[in-house]
Amino acid sequence: MRGLKTHLLALAFAVVAVPLASASTDYGPAIWKPNCGQFYTSGNMHDFQVLHSLEGYYLASISFYQKCATAASLHYLVNAKQDASSDAAPGETTQMVREAYWAWHANCWATYMFGTGHEGFNSSPAWQTSRLYTESAVLTRHLADTASFPKDRNHIISDKEGSNAAWVTWLGSNYPGINAGCNSSGIGMGIYFDWKAYMDYVKGTIVDNTDAGFSASANWLTGTSPTAHGGNYRFRPTEAISDVATWSTTTAAGKYQISAYWPQGTFSTSAPYLISTTGGTQTIVFNQSVNGGQWNSMGTFTLASGTNTVKLSCWTTTGAIVAADAVKWVKVSDF
Repeated sequence: MRGLKTHLLALAFAVVAVPLASASTDYGPAIWKPNCGQFYTSGNMHDFQVLHSLEGYYLASISFYQKCATAASLHYLVNAKQDASSDAAPGETTQMVREAYWAWHANCWATYMFGTGHEGFNSSPAWQTSRLYTESAVLTRHLADTASFPKDRNHIISDKEGSNAAWVTWLGSNYPGINAGCNSSGIGMGIYFDWKAYMDYVKGTIVDNTDAGFSASANWLTGTSPTAHGGNYRFRPTEAISDVATWSTTTAAGKYQISAYWPQGTFSTSAPYLISTTGGTQTIVFNQSVNGGQWNSMGTFTLASGTNTVKLSCWTTTGAIVAADAVKWVKVSDF
């Protein structure tokens, strides 16, 4: 069967000879270790990401999928933890099938879906490490952005989603060509896998100007625009005075990519954003008269656990308007 099967227990204890590796050309953080050609070169689409529990160890699984006798494959594998000094680093990611192709991992679903294997056993919480979550989520975000599928639980699934009646109904309405019941051998990610935390890593945290995490004085007026995030935004004239719009969120410690969103329009060419980080407040200045109606990355910053803020100051070149719309935090690694 050309589908992902549960590993034999012997696989977990296999002695592995790790081949030489090179960098992935599809996904920079990954190591490229191709399998023996068990994949389809043609398929239907890449509209889903399927998460698999390897039911085995990371390096042993790579060896298993490189064997030509193995009638199954995965696009990527992610390591959960370092079990010994000879083991791979936590979060290490290996690519075995090019993203342009279709791995043999989920029976008839395979020609519609990417597949990523996660080290561990779904019956044990010991494998639910933060590095597994963050590195897998960053990979999933990359796949969703590359293939342009939504970052939601209908498109980011486990190999056991066929037993989820709600998903089966949704699939039948939106993808009638996929047989939800053909992948009956999936075992899922297990009861210890935290889907909410995982999806938060994938999507990030967005605070809009209408959310509870936003605050500003009455000097910040409300404007509307079809290019604003959520349809409206706050604004005020620039002035040599301390009056900031503030976006706040609670984060775990780690590195985050932080982005700002503002509507299209004629706004300040030197809008100063003040970002709280472990190294103190960092200032990023944007020209808000360009790149409106989209997310604009401020960079990647190390944040402490707890409440973190981004502030937009009006204290810049006078005679202009600064626009306070939305801010997004996306965790990219622990440290």
